[in-house]
Amino acid sequence: MARKMRERGEEPKPTPGTRIEGYLAKPTGDGPFSAVVVLPDCIGMTPFVREMLPAQLASWGYVTLVVDSWTSRNAQAGCFLNGQEPPGVDRIADAYGGLFYLAGLPTVQRDRVGLLGFATGGVFVLTLAEPQSQSSVVNDENLGFKAGLAYYPECTALGQVQKAAFPLLILVGREDQRTRAQGCEEIARPANGDGNSIEVQVYPGVKHGFADPRWGAIGEILGFAAAYDAKAAEDALGRAHAFLDRTLKGKSP
Repeated sequence: MARKMRERGEEPKPTPGTRIEGYLAKPTGDGPFSAVVVLPDCIGMTPFVREMLPAQLASWGYVTLVVDSWTSRNAQAGCFLNGQEPPGVDRIADAYGGLFYLAGLPTVQRDRVGLLGFATGGVFVLTLAEPQSQSSVVNDENLGFKAGLAYYPECTALGQVQKAAFPLLILVGREDQRTRAQGCEEIARPANGDGNSIEVQVYPGVKHGFADPRWGAIGEILGFAAAYDAKAAEDALGRAHAFLDRTLKGKSP
């Protein structure tokens, strides 16, 4: 986002804070624990994102905050073909707000916070991987995300950035017509001395929304097919678990 603003000749300005709602899940014990901020898709707070996923992440040992960008602003969650958000919604500021909130909890390791997003939420994960993105928010303590995980995002959001600010894992279906897998494959790169890794896992025969049971066998969003795929969803959870453990907890593969 910061990069695109500068391309238009605009200078990003700090975003003032505003209270929004969120859903918090904690592991058993006193911690401190690594943590994850979750950014839902534009469809809003599905039961999977609001309840099932946070419980799963907590069982892995992560304090989890699902950010609700809509309710407190009296905004209706909804998807638009142009990718715009409802008036007053600022997902970049909300993601950092989630980070700042978690960093202030005594049960959280403030330097081990990751970011996880679905579809439109995943686009903001990629946007926040741009090193310049911190300049769009007030961040006096220079806090940052340590890893990013994106389910079926539009990968052109990462643009031509050569150095991701943190390691990324992207999970997408080959038959996803809303967010094309090929665009994600084109930005994949291993970790090296010049930048963090961008891992991409593509699932053959799998459509958009495969991780969320709300879609069932046949669904649709913005005219594109969406469908839950239990096998791909399970594999993706396993990869997500290993990725988070490696990047946030320092565990070996």
